[in-house]
Amino acid sequence: MTGALRCDLGRLCGGVLALSLLLLGCDSGGDNRTLAEKMASDPEKEALEKAGYKPNPKPRPTGMPPPTDAELKAWDRKDPEGEKHLYKFDKANLKKMLNYWGELGCFREKIMLEGEKAMGAEPGTPIEEQWHQFKQMFIPLVNTWQQRMLATEPRILEKSKLIGHFLEAHEMVMHNYPEAYNLNDKVAVQTHDAHWAIIDAKITKYLKNITNEELPKEDLSDPKVKEKHDKFCTAALNPPKNTGKAKVKIVGGGRGKGTKKLNMGDD
Repeated sequence: MTGALRCDLGRLCGGVLALSLLLLGCDSGGDNRTLAEKMASDPEKEALEKAGYKPNPKPRPTGMPPPTDAELKAWDRKDPEGEKHLYKFDKANLKKMLNYWGELGCFREKIMLEGEKAMGAEPGTPIEEQWHQFKQMFIPLVNTWQQRMLATEPRILEKSKLIGHFLEAHEMVMHNYPEAYNLNDKVAVQTHDAHWAIIDAKITKYLKNITNEELPKEDLSDPKVKEKHDKFCTAALNPPKNTGKAKVKIVGGGRGKGTKKLNMGDD
C-alpha cells in the first residue's frame, strides 16, 4: 500500500511540473527565441525601442585636430632640474638633517628597550603597568618632536627629500613598534627592524649622491663613542620644556599708572 501511495505521489508531481512548464510557455507572449538568442539580446535597448526613445547624439566639434608629436613630447618632458632643489637644501643643512635622523634612532632604541622588557607580560602585573606608564610619556614626546621639527622648518616638506624617510621612521617608533609589543608579536618586531634597515639604506644611498664625505658610523663598542651616543640620546629624550623665547606683554599705563612687563614664559 505504501508503494502504491509513493507511485501516486510521483505521478502527481510529474503532472504539476508539466502543467507549470506549459503555463510558462503561454506567458512568454509568443517569444519563440532560443535561450542563446535571449542571452545575446539587450533588454534595456529593447525596452527603450518599445517606449519610442530615439537617441539624438550631439555632433562632435570640428576644427580641433589631435595633438602633434611635438606637443606630446613637450608634455612628457622631464624637468632638467628635477629634484636638485631638494638636494641643495639637504646638502646645505646636512648636519641638522643627520641630527634629526640620529634622534629618531634614539627613539627606536628606547621603545625597543622598554618593549622587550614588557614582551609577554600578563595584564595587571607591575611590568605591564610600567609599560603602560612608559607609553603615556613616550608617545606624546615623539609626537611633540615631530611638531617641533615642522614648526622649526615650516616648509621642509617641499624643500627636503630626507623628510619623507624621517616621517616614515617616525610612524614606526610612534605606532608600529608599540603596537607590535602590545600584541607580543615578535614577527612584527622583526618586520619593523627590516623596514628600518631599508629606510637606513635608502638614506645612505641618497646621501652619497649629495656629499663626498664619509657618513658617520658609530662604533658603540668604543666606550668614548658609547658615552657620546648616550649623552646625545639623553638630550633627545629629555628636550627642554620651552625652546622659544619668553613672551613679554606690556600692561598698565595711562592715568598716571606706571607700566610693567609680565614674563609670559613658564620655563
